[in-house]
Amino acid sequence: MKIGLALGSGAARGWAHIGVIQALEEMGIEIDIVSGCSIGSYVGAAYASGKLPELATWVESLTEWQVYALMGVGFHKGGLVSGLKVFNALQENFSFETFEELHKPFAAVATDLYSGREVNFVSGSVVQAVKASCAIPGLFPPILFNNRWMVDGGVVNPVPVNMCRMLGADIVIAVNLSADFRPQSIVKSQIDHGNNQKKTSDFFKRSQQQIQQWFKKGGEAEPEPVEQDVIADEEFLGILEPANSEQEKNQDLPNETQIQVPPAPSIINAMTGSLDILSARVTRSRLAGDPPDILVEPQLRDFGMMEFYRASELIEHGRSSVHRIADQIKYQLGSE
Repeated sequence: MKIGLALGSGAARGWAHIGVIQALEEMGIEIDIVSGCSIGSYVGAAYASGKLPELATWVESLTEWQVYALMGVGFHKGGLVSGLKVFNALQENFSFETFEELHKPFAAVATDLYSGREVNFVSGSVVQAVKASCAIPGLFPPILFNNRWMVDGGVVNPVPVNMCRMLGADIVIAVNLSADFRPQSIVKSQIDHGNNQKKTSDFFKRSQQQIQQWFKKGGEAEPEPVEQDVIADEEFLGILEPANSEQEKNQDLPNETQIQVPPAPSIINAMTGSLDILSARVTRSRLAGDPPDILVEPQLRDFGMMEFYRASELIEHGRSSVHRIADQIKYQLGSE
């Protein structure tokens, strides 16, 4: 019996995949086949290369400043971050060059921007496939591959269960990072979700402020070179400012009559929030049409999509999500 593991999209929340894999291995479960979408493809490539421990050690060491430097924040052609250093790290330290060299069969999923078709990578360059799969619209630039422009696979297939089955899996364990972004969950905690979305624009604001401080100080405080293709700071910071808030209308009302309103969204918050909703809905649809045998859903409501520096917490959440359903997993796999 071959066991497949489908790792879903979710930006920084994807570090939870590491904890999921660790917990499954501790239960004695051997994964034979791996598929991944977006950050799931990044982690999946490292796992299929036998280099997950090295990846875990690296991500747990990342500070917020290091994430700024790795992402290459600024106005780039096609996106707000370049991500070049992130993918260079994958190529140099955590993944083999080609699919054919991997220890396990692996597939990555991307989306053809102009046709809307799902594009599956099972051969050739691993890093190019992961780049395409991770190209979150608006954040990372689209990737040109075989004369087609690719964006994040989460647009069409956030949790690629079908790819595990295509590669020969008899049992598929799927990891959905969007469980907390279902409509019914969001309605019950709109303020919390609004505050969580605000973390993304706050991340970019802090990154620009750090870069400005570094240039004023002459560079002594910066651990790595900052990329120079950043357009005027005022323009960049402008897209991070919130829209006119209904909260302003409450200022003259007595405290007991003021209406609690979620934080006003900036352009980037509106974009990333919409992507979360899109991903959650597409995920539910795809999983209903092709359900996995086992579904793991970490609870990640409190993590922003750019909080890659909170890896230790995310890994622990991933481990906990497996522990919660350990008995179900054993039953499904026929183990004691």
